[in-house]
Amino acid sequence: MNRFYSETKVPATKDQAWFFLSDAKALTGMTTFPKVQTIGDTRTYAGNTIQLKVGVPPFFVKWDSIIPMVGKDAFVDVGVKVPFPFSAWCHTHRVEERPDGVYMIDDLIYKSYLPKVLVDLFILKPMFQQRKQAILHHFSS
Repeated sequence: MNRFYSETKVPATKDQAWFFLSDAKALTGMTTFPKVQTIGDTRTYAGNTIQLKVGVPPFFVKWDSIIPMVGKDAFVDVGVKVPFPFSAWCHTHRVEERPDGVYMIDDLIYKSYLPKVLVDLFILKPMFQQRKQAILHHFSS
């Protein structure tokens, strides 16, 4: 299994950051590549299945994740049906308040058909960097 970690200091309160993070609809505005569309119930609660279409129009693939755990300022999504190059996906989302501010944290454990260096460099790093910019823009507006 491989690990990818990202954190973003947000100009918001912990409650504001959690409210934003706890609905998968936020993904549609945060992620431009690949494009993400949500289907059905997007709320974060234990037992919910989050259904996404991910891709570059007009080519989309299904991505289904179950939310097995929601705790205080954290939740986990586990990929049930994930697209290539992934074969497994477990993503912990957290909001932390630290002395210097509030942070949104993405801690991802994944398995891939491609080498970690390629997945991190060409998929995850650009995706989470773009999300970081979208999150900062959201809370700065």
